[in-house]
Amino acid sequence: MKNFRNFMLLTLCSPILLLQCTATRKLHIAEQNAETVRLWFEEGWNKKHNDQLIERVFSPNWEDGNPLRANQTDGLQGIRETVHFYEEAFSDTHFTITHLFATDKQVAIRYDVVAVHIGDAFGIPATGKKIISTGIVLYEMDHGKIKRSWQELDLLGIINQLKSP
Repeated sequence: MKNFRNFMLLTLCSPILLLQCTATRKLHIAEQNAETVRLWFEEGWNKKHNDQLIERVFSPNWEDGNPLRANQTDGLQGIRETVHFYEEAFSDTHFTITHLFATDKQVAIRYDVVAVHIGDAFGIPATGKKIISTGIVLYEMDHGKIKRSWQELDLLGIINQLKSP
């Protein structure tokens, strides 16, 4: 009788314990995903370590969900080209993450960015002007790496700052 009672108790409690373990695992993955994105901005962009972090942060089959540049390449080469484009066009770039939300499959951030326009960007030759802007990026994560990203930035605001007298 005692063994039957223990068996029934274990049978009834197992799904609860399994759900708790699953939730804990998902929370842990969400925290890892958030840390990956935070690392990309704080160490990659702000401390100029993008080249060293690309393979650690991005999936080999990364895709840009809404590329700003024509003929955007996918994969690690694509993210390298994107980084190179921005590094050639802007210096002294500094991002501040103002909002960050993460799940076990996605991360969303809002950022403020400050940079100096030093090269051709969006058809505008270098102006030497400091720009201030904001953006939102949604990331699809896969095994702790960025698999796909969708960036929305205030491109019109950036262009207006660069073209203003």
